[in-house]
Order: sequence, then C-alpha cells, then structure tokens
Amino acid sequence: MPWDEVTAKRFGRALRRLREDRCLSQEALAFRAGITKNQVQLIEAGRSSGRVDAPGCSNPRMSTLAGLADVLSMPVSDLLEQADL
Repeated sequence: MPWDEVTAKRFGRALRRLREDRCLSQEALAFRAGITKNQVQLIEAGRSSGRVDAPGCSNPRMSTLAGLADVLSMPVSDLLEQADL
C-alpha cells in the first residue's frame, strides 16, 4: 500500500484516537515520544506542513513511529494495524 494522502489521514485519525483513549494531550505525547507538538499536530492532520495549501502528506520516520508506539505501549506493527495499514 502506498503512503499517500488518504493513508496519512487514516493514520492521523488512528493516532488521535489512541492518544485520546489514553488521555494524553498532543504536547504530552510529543514530549514522551521525543518529537515536537507541531509534529504530532501535523501527523494527526495527515499534512507535511502547517500551511493548509502546501502539497504533501505526512510521512513520519520509523524512529518517530517507534517513539509514538512506545508511548502508546504497543509495537509499531500494532500502531499501523490500528489504522488498517
């Protein structure tokens, strides 16, 4: 499955749901995962840039996925599975 805009948005929705299920703010998730709050916001929105009109979808690095999964207490494979990826 290619990582495109639809996939990025699906992953973002799943990440937001998992974060909210654990009562974590974007800031708390970001701090614990070793990324910025802005990165979490962009990933959840499925965008690569804060500009709404900017082209490109979010495409987090494996190290970012690993950090997020660790904070959410799951392997990366489960994190991706939650988004049906």
